[in-house]
Amino acid sequence: MKKSVIYFISIMTATLVNSANLQAQTKPAARKSVAPAARTTTSPAKKVASSVTYTQRPAATPAPAMAIVQPAATPVSKVSHPQQIPPRVVHAPAAESRFRIGFRAGVNSSKITGMDVSALGSGVQFARVTGFHTGVMFNIGGPSFSIQPEILYSQYGTRLNLGSDYIQLKYSLLEVPLLLKASFGQPNLRFFVNAGPMATYTMNGTASFMESGQSGSQEIDLTGTGRFSFGATGGAGVSMQAGPGAVQLEARYNYLFSTNENGDKLNPQNLMVSVGYLIPLGGR
Repeated sequence: MKKSVIYFISIMTATLVNSANLQAQTKPAARKSVAPAARTTTSPAKKVASSVTYTQRPAATPAPAMAIVQPAATPVSKVSHPQQIPPRVVHAPAAESRFRIGFRAGVNSSKITGMDVSALGSGVQFARVTGFHTGVMFNIGGPSFSIQPEILYSQYGTRLNLGSDYIQLKYSLLEVPLLLKASFGQPNLRFFVNAGPMATYTMNGTASFMESGQSGSQEIDLTGTGRFSFGATGGAGVSMQAGPGAVQLEARYNYLFSTNENGDKLNPQNLMVSVGYLIPLGGR
């Protein structure tokens, strides 16, 4: 009896278990309520993202190394931004010097008229004597009008011809002309004229001669004779700018009044052709 009860309990237990299992298999599963997807109008990318299955992308292949070419340096002059230009300083032109100093030298062609040559006989002819001059000159004033004193050593003379014979007189003079000078033209090329009084001092003299084929010379005795002479001079020339100064080319004629030991009134005359150079001192 006891065994029958135990067997009955076991059969009932197995039946209940099988029934529960069958119920679980045949009963439909409860559906879970799914919340509707929130609509969005902000970006279609988000909708695509919800339905796209993401896959792992292969690692990016490194790009090959590229040579970097530096652009050529742009010259400073081509920089687009404006350059600052320093203000231009304009200097007032320096005042031209009103004092100039220079020198001049050249050749002379002179003669002396007024001499009594009656003792030499008829047929005597006067001829010019060639010499030279040199010295310093000072110019004071503006570019158009100025005063120009000079101190020159100059040779004067004359020649008396009588056939093949002659007598030549030649004197060395210290002369001081005081010229009024007027200039006109361009700064680099100017023409000028000058004129004024002059004074001379006879330092010495030489007489040379040719007579009957015999020649000789001797010093002229100036004792008791007037060594001072006065006269006038005038000339014209051109001035050309060269370096700090100006080259002067000039032709001038001197006419003097003098007397000799016999009281004869003499007129030494001298044609001078010279080249000089004037340099301004302070101010150019």
